Amino acid sequence: MDLGLKNKNAAITGASQGIGEAVAHALANEGSNVAICARNKERLDQTVSELKAKGVKAVGVIADLSSEEGCQLFIEEAIKELGSLQILVNNVGGMIPGTLANMGEDTWARAINVNLMAAVYTTKHAAEHLKNNDWARILNVTGFSGTQLLPGALSTTIPNAGLIGFNKLMANELGSSNITVNNICPGMINTESWGPRGEAMAKVRNTTSEELRKGFASQTMLGRWAEPSEVGDLAAFMVSERNSYMTGTTVEICGGITKYIS
Repeated sequence: MDLGLKNKNAAITGASQGIGEAVAHALANEGSNVAICARNKERLDQTVSELKAKGVKAVGVIADLSSEEGCQLFIEEAIKELGSLQILVNNVGGMIPGTLANMGEDTWARAINVNLMAAVYTTKHAAEHLKNNDWARILNVTGFSGTQLLPGALSTTIPNAGLIGFNKLMANELGSSNITVNNICPGMINTESWGPRGEAMAKVRNTTSEELRKGFASQTMLGRWAEPSEVGDLAAFMVSERNSYMTGTTVEICGGITKYIS
C-alpha cells in the first residue's frame, strides 16, 4: 500500500534511539524527509546518517524539550531545513520510577515538562505551519500507563493521561484545518532505554529487572515484548494520507496487555 508519504516533511521529537528512531526510519522508508531532535549529538548524528542513506533529506537538531524555548527551537530549525512541515510526531519522554513518598518537586517538574508539556509546546509552535497544507498530521506517543493502572509509573501515568486529553482537545481544535491528531500507546517495547528504567522500576517493586521483564511478557496475549519497528510501522500509517478519517483517537499497540472491555 502506498501511504502517500513521499516527499512529506516530518518533525519527530526524541528520535535518536528507541521508538522515535523507529518512527523516523519507517517514515524515511516511505520517502518522507525527517527532522529529528535529541540531546546527544553523537547518537543524533549517527541516526541522521542512517536516515540519509535511505535517499531522503534528514536533519538533526540538538534541543532540550524540557522547556518551551527548546521546543520552539526544534520546530523552527526543522522548518528552516525542510522548508515546510506536514507531520509532527511528539515522542519524547520516559519513565522515572518512583513513589508518591520519594518523588520530589524537581522530579515531578521534569516528568511533567518532558512527558506532557514538550508535546504541548511543540504542537503550539508547529500548528500554524501545519495549517499551510491540504492536510497534516499530529501523532502523540504516550504509553499504556496512561490508560490503565501500572504501579510504580506515577511519572508517566499522570502526564500520559493528560496528553490523551490534550490529544482529544487538539483534534477538535484543528479538525477544521484538515489536521488529524491521534495518539498511540505502546506497551512493552525492546528499547535500549528500558535497561535503566527496568532496574529502577524493579527496585520500586522489590524484584529484579529480568523477573519484571518476564512478568510483563506473560501479561500480554502474545507472550512477548514488541520490537520498535512494529511501533514505527503503525506510526507511519497513523500519519499517512491513507489514514484520513481517524482523529482524536488513542490506539494501543501493546500485545494485548490491557484487558478492559470498554
